[in-house]
Amino acid sequence: MDLNRKIAFRSIVIVFIIFSLLCGIYLFIPFFLEKKLLPSLAKSFGLSNFTCNVRKFSLTGLDLSSLQWGERESPSLSFDSVRFDYSLFGLFQKHVNKIIISGVEIRSEYKDGTFSIAGMDFNKLFQSPSDTKREKPANSQQQTMPISFGEFALRNATILLKSGDENFRIPLSIKAKPFATQGNETNSGYEAQLWLYPNLINPLPGVKIASQIAMDARYNFKTNDFGIQLNFTNMNIEYKELQIQNSLGNVPLTIEVTKKQDDIHMKFSRFCIMSPFPIELSMRQNTDCNLHISPEQMDMQGKIYVNINKELTSSNSRFWLKVADSESLPFTFKGKKRGSQWHFSLNSTGSDTPLQFHGQTEKIHLHPKIFSVCGKGKGSNGTTRFSMKVSHIKYDSDYMRINIPNFWIFGNSSIDNGQFSTIKAFAKVTDTEYHTGSLSVREIHAKIPLQWPYPSMETDKITSTNKPERYLNIDEIKYADMDVGRIFATPYQDRLNIFFAGQHKDLFPDFRVYFLGSAGMSNEGNFVSKVDFKTSEPEKAIKINLGKFSPQLTGMFFEGNLDMNGNCKFIGSTITSSALITMRNSKIEVPEKKIALEGIDFDLDMQDLYKFCSAPDQMLKFKRFAWGDIEMNEGEVEFQIESFSSFFLKKSSFSWCGGHVYTHGLRIKSGRREFDIICYCDRLKLATILKQFKAASADGEGSVNGRIPISYKDAKIKVHDGFLYSTPGEKGTISFRTDTLVSGASGVQQSIQMQIAREALKNFTYDWAKLSLLSQGDDLMIRMQMDGRPADLLPFGFSKAKGLVKIEEPRAHFQGIRFDINFKLPLDKMLYYGAGMSELLQSE
Repeated sequence: MDLNRKIAFRSIVIVFIIFSLLCGIYLFIPFFLEKKLLPSLAKSFGLSNFTCNVRKFSLTGLDLSSLQWGERESPSLSFDSVRFDYSLFGLFQKHVNKIIISGVEIRSEYKDGTFSIAGMDFNKLFQSPSDTKREKPANSQQQTMPISFGEFALRNATILLKSGDENFRIPLSIKAKPFATQGNETNSGYEAQLWLYPNLINPLPGVKIASQIAMDARYNFKTNDFGIQLNFTNMNIEYKELQIQNSLGNVPLTIEVTKKQDDIHMKFSRFCIMSPFPIELSMRQNTDCNLHISPEQMDMQGKIYVNINKELTSSNSRFWLKVADSESLPFTFKGKKRGSQWHFSLNSTGSDTPLQFHGQTEKIHLHPKIFSVCGKGKGSNGTTRFSMKVSHIKYDSDYMRINIPNFWIFGNSSIDNGQFSTIKAFAKVTDTEYHTGSLSVREIHAKIPLQWPYPSMETDKITSTNKPERYLNIDEIKYADMDVGRIFATPYQDRLNIFFAGQHKDLFPDFRVYFLGSAGMSNEGNFVSKVDFKTSEPEKAIKINLGKFSPQLTGMFFEGNLDMNGNCKFIGSTITSSALITMRNSKIEVPEKKIALEGIDFDLDMQDLYKFCSAPDQMLKFKRFAWGDIEMNEGEVEFQIESFSSFFLKKSSFSWCGGHVYTHGLRIKSGRREFDIICYCDRLKLATILKQFKAASADGEGSVNGRIPISYKDAKIKVHDGFLYSTPGEKGTISFRTDTLVSGASGVQQSIQMQIAREALKNFTYDWAKLSLLSQGDDLMIRMQMDGRPADLLPFGFSKAKGLVKIEEPRAHFQGIRFDINFKLPLDKMLYYGAGMSELLQSE
């Protein structure tokens, strides 16, 4: 009995001691975990300043709260709670049933190309197996984890990312669980789901990322096979001028990557590049990217499609062109790697049908032919080359027409330490035509250097070099059917624009115009161009054969100082241009027609050079104008060029025959076959008028006034009822060389009357005189009427036998004589205008 009591008592004591020890251990374990084990474990993973609270501990679970790494005020890594569910048997098997982590904040920073978390040593956290003292597994292909789990969840996690002066919040959540392959009861690997919501971040300079990302992943530790599926929604990625978004309707971008043994298959659904040109990239159901990897080599091939989508361009307000019909362009790519040597290619044979685009008033037609990109290299260094050809490019709008038979882009880039250097290329066109309004440009040949990232040019560095590596040549320019020469220019790229500097030459050897301009697209999608131009040597006198402009100007020459400067702007369908044209001490002549305009001085302000319209009240001055036998001096012409087909002569004045002539308003229009003008004459010398018209050779004093109406009709110049008369009360004298009086002078009786008239006209004083001018057929009829007396005694007397006779002594004094003299003059010959001049006057 006593023995049984002793055994019972001892058993109770032992049980109590064991129970007390277990209770002590149970109560001590949270303290040990909180103060010793977990901080030491965190430190071994490179996490410093670790603190936590053990909220609950049991034989089936562990609940931790307020886990922090780093400074207390702003910890680098913090968890609100971490819960482990397990069994004792499972712990011996290194298996945890469930791991739930909630309320996570990760404070990270992107700086100098590196992500970092304060207080965390990534070298220890991701220590490679070769750096540990663990033995290498016998099967190096099979990966294992330190523990296994039945379920893992990361909830309400946030990454606080600092990049430069900006801070970003990226929500994150993860779920993972094991899976077993068919025929295996044990876990083969894990499959995980991840949700990432980067609303807007720019981890790299110039890069902006916004998207919702969902990921499903599966990894087999036994075979090292894996599968990853990424889904991107509400995606918007921007880098400089490049913008990437989901396809229309926010269709998710799905990327699938699977690995089986040495083969990797990759496939994506579709996404859009919205700028600079809106296109869609996709892979079809039966196409993917195949990648075969072995220790010494790698092979890759696949096929993608570039979709020119009608709905995409229609919905893109930033792009001014819309596609008439959708089209897909297939691109095949291949790549190989042997050791450190590698090469790749990306090729497309274009489309079978042409692409057609349209804007508000524009239509564009083009046919993609060739696209090729290839590269080769060794290690992280190499070179790439690319080329593209598009044919039959046609641009039509209400105001412009462009035809480009062939357009090429070709270039190259190098790869240094895995980074692409500047991409340099050339754009080339041949036999291009450009037509707008009265301007026609043909045989445009250009080779334009391009670069990406886009270079920025300083205007003072843009010069015309005329080198073969960059050029813009225009061999034929016509304005209103007039040949205006050739253009040679040197183009430069400035971001998405083209600058060019060049000169207009060859039409006239001594006359050149330098210009500096730019061309590109505006933010509204309009074509924009600006050109400033000026003459090269305005102080140098030049001689120009104007017949090179137009056949209608054949035989016409310019000589003198010519200066011109101005600008021209194209903005969409609007063309504005202006110029200031200056002539000094210049001469325009037509030697064959005996036309000369000399001593020209004017400053012509062309308000719209393209429409050929000047400012009002332009003034031209000249020193001498001769047309055939007619000569004028010291003239001024006030005018306005209203258009290429309309000229308004506001008024003019000039000196003629010792007096002045004035005209008033006259508008001359192209296609108009007739016009009328009245010349108002003031104090013209009568003797000089007769000389000008070659009616007679005369001298004397005395002037006449009046008007001469002139008309042009049916290619003929006519004078209608013109009259000039002497000032009432003012006498004049005139002396004729009667031996040279033209045979056309009639109305004077022969014999003694003729003799008296000739003697009287040698020195005649008139009380009044009048000239009447009238065209009859091709001749000009001038009727001269004078009433006066001879200034000297005449060698005539009266005989009873013979009547009036000529005698030397005594001389007779005549009291009064009235003359009516008619002159018939060939006006065509006098003005030398003939057939050639008629064509000039009728030209449009």
